[in-house]
Amino acid sequence: MKKQILIVEDEERLRKLLRDYLVKEEYTVDLAAHGEEGLAMALAKEYDLILLDVMMPFMDGFEVLKRLRKEKDTRVFFLTAKTMDEDFLTAYAIGADDYITKPFSPKILVLKLRALFQRLEQHARDPQVQTFGQISLSSLSQRVFLGEEELSLSKKEFELLELLATHEDIVLSRETIIEKVWGYDYEGDLRTIDTSIKRLREKLGPAAEYIETVRGFGYRFKVKDHD
Repeated sequence: MKKQILIVEDEERLRKLLRDYLVKEEYTVDLAAHGEEGLAMALAKEYDLILLDVMMPFMDGFEVLKRLRKEKDTRVFFLTAKTMDEDFLTAYAIGADDYITKPFSPKILVLKLRALFQRLEQHARDPQVQTFGQISLSSLSQRVFLGEEELSLSKKEFELLELLATHEDIVLSRETIIEKVWGYDYEGDLRTIDTSIKRLREKLGPAAEYIETVRGFGYRFKVKDHD
């Protein structure tokens, strides 16, 4: 079955250009010229992906996504000319799966979407995939994704994240983490945990806040809810 994509973009030339590229790839594409129209279409129909511009008349992309997330978890890629880190953090916090910064090549977008749908199909075949907020990880393939972006983690970083995430909302002591990830015979310093957590948080970007420090004891993984 063809993938259904909605493009919400107020610039007519770009909107039609993206449609033409995606139709050639045999996607079914609907178009919306502003935020209010896009939200109405997104709520009325099931899409595999929404390409959502940020700066639009009537309703901006952030507001569209906030309202959409109250009812649906459709995958959303932001199309944005903004380059400020706080804008990207806002996008992830309200539920975006990824973003693409303008100007961009439609050919690159096509490749990105093709890779996305291939990963989703692989995830569907992989019973070990687990999702925690913006993070999904597979024990089978030892791959981790932040939204649709694959993260490059070392084996120990993966094991550390998996341990924390699969014990969500439970405080794990440094001793427990050492035992589970490094083994009983580890002869190193407990500060290894703090260093590893710091590096892992750096790689998790906006999802770094999922790992909480519990002073005097250890760490806890908790997915944050954002309004």
